[in-house]
Amino acid sequence: MPFSEASLSFPVLGVTQPKAGFITGSWIGLMAHLTVSYKADGKGPEVIPDSNMMPVSVHSLWTAVTAASKAIGYDPRYLSVRLLIPTPMEGPSAGGIFAVAIAAALLGDSIRPDICMSGTIESDLEIRPVGGLIDKMGACRDLQKTTMIVPDGLDNSHLSFTGAERSIGVIQVYSLVDAYSAATGQALRPAP
Repeated sequence: MPFSEASLSFPVLGVTQPKAGFITGSWIGLMAHLTVSYKADGKGPEVIPDSNMMPVSVHSLWTAVTAASKAIGYDPRYLSVRLLIPTPMEGPSAGGIFAVAIAAALLGDSIRPDICMSGTIESDLEIRPVGGLIDKMGACRDLQKTTMIVPDGLDNSHLSFTGAERSIGVIQVYSLVDAYSAATGQALRPAP
């Protein structure tokens, strides 16, 4: 069950609230840094969020740790997760990419360099809808990504159209299994 510490960076998308008189908010795309390590005492999971993460984002990270561990069959009591975010972050929208990144670190897979993702993660491994996807697509473009992974279950036809205008492909996913495959190009599988 012990494993070597693993680190990876991945894009996180955010939107500020619209100002009075504006229809949309402003977007921000940034790179988060994740480190996953073995917790020998079995008293985990140990989740160490960045001080820039507000309570809803911290809860989303905890849910991502639980979901990723469950999906790959890894006992979270032996897991330590540290996430660094360079700017304040509030909301659950990055939960899906958090779970993908945790599973990828544990499985030794890379996240494709051309993707960004927005969607919450639930303990049942579903990726659920979030708001502000058109604005987040702007952040995806600013990060020079060409594919945006979004939750299925919304009327996303406008996203495909807007994505085509911005040279961004849109992939709709329903579960962590789908999101992992889209984000890494690998199958989500049991931990070794």
